[in-house]
Amino acid sequence: MKKLRPIIGISLLVQSATFFVLCLLNLEKKKNLAKAFGFFGALGGIAGVALLISEFKKRKKLKAAEDAYLDEYDEFISDFEDFDADEDDILCTFEGKDE
Repeated sequence: MKKLRPIIGISLLVQSATFFVLCLLNLEKKKNLAKAFGFFGALGGIAGVALLISEFKKRKKLKAAEDAYLDEYDEFISDFEDFDADEDDILCTFEGKDE
């Protein structure tokens, strides 16, 4: 559904532009038909803009959450970058059975 919302929004905007052109073409001859095309053009344009705005807000919110997560991750990694250890600092003793 997340990839479908912008596609539907753009197609509604294109459809509304087409309806407005049809409204202008029929304005002189058929007033009722021109009003219907104008109404559906406006309705489709509003719906298309609403879908696109809601998708952009959702993407902006997800981007902000992702940036916050990456900032926390960078802080976590920077704590380990300052840690200097070599072979002498690591002491491992293994106790086993004497055979």
